[in-house]
Amino acid sequence: MNITLKIKELIDGSIEIPDDILLSVFELSGAPLMELFSLSLELKEKYTGNKVNFCSIVSAKTGICSEDCSFCGQSAVAGKKEKKIKVNALMSVSEIVESAKIAKNNGANEFSIVTSGTKVSDPTELEIIGNAVKSIKNEVGITPCASLGLMKYEHLSFLKECGLEIFHHNIETSRGYFPKICSTHSFADNIETVKSAKKAGLKVCSGVIIGMGESRLDRIKMAKEIKELDVDNIPVNFLNPIKGTPLENTEPLTPMECIKTLAIFRIVNPKKNILAQGGREHNLRQLQPLALMAGANGFLLGNYLLTAGRNPELDLELINDLGFEPNISEPPQAEYA
Repeated sequence: MNITLKIKELIDGSIEIPDDILLSVFELSGAPLMELFSLSLELKEKYTGNKVNFCSIVSAKTGICSEDCSFCGQSAVAGKKEKKIKVNALMSVSEIVESAKIAKNNGANEFSIVTSGTKVSDPTELEIIGNAVKSIKNEVGITPCASLGLMKYEHLSFLKECGLEIFHHNIETSRGYFPKICSTHSFADNIETVKSAKKAGLKVCSGVIIGMGESRLDRIKMAKEIKELDVDNIPVNFLNPIKGTPLENTEPLTPMECIKTLAIFRIVNPKKNILAQGGREHNLRQLQPLALMAGANGFLLGNYLLTAGRNPELDLELINDLGFEPNISEPPQAEYA
């Protein structure tokens, strides 16, 4: 059976692709695999065009978190082993805005304010983030995004009123595998946060981390869970093991395994933005250009929360060499009160 042809027929007929067919993608190699990647690229260009989105982040509040997520260097588990994690209060409005200006100058079209901890609910911190969002929206002219943990609807609505456009909260992994990754909150808590952000009128960025010991079937289930949530942006992160975390000795996936996973996410979610994000330098190595040829239409630009990213100039050169275009930020829009 020609796997690519069968998948195309199912997509054209708006029929859900069975798990066994998607699993067979992982067994492809050579010309049949390139044919599959070609379909992923065709879907990407049909639904998201030829432009590449670049998002940058700022770790606006760092420090040990009460959660025990196995992958995170700021988790309570990692904090017991590693005492070198710098603990900072929330940045000031001016510091966050200055980071947004740098991100825009580097070529980013989205900018995310990221905080450690279960959630942001302190009124003073919410006000700081809200004021920063207003300035980023009105003065910097870059799309403001935030990743603030398990947020309530009323707090998300407040940030929406301040001008926040996108809220980011990952489901992290599949429903069945999640208890092996985190015990301090549930998969259902993640889903509730995503739904609250959508209810508040925000666009939602929600994705996963692959390479945490999950099965290939788990990855397919992740892609389908995300499809059911109908989010706007889907970041696919690749585990970059951090010392002190329970996953510090995890064997990395091969670069091609990662690229195949990206292609599956595009095939399952053909109309969405699929972003190759954290850990791509460590996991994709020399195959980073192939991520964009196999379905991804976005990168995270610059550094991550606890690890260094790639030189932004290299990423801009990469997309230029491939014949793609950067998605440049629009000028500032109407002011928010």
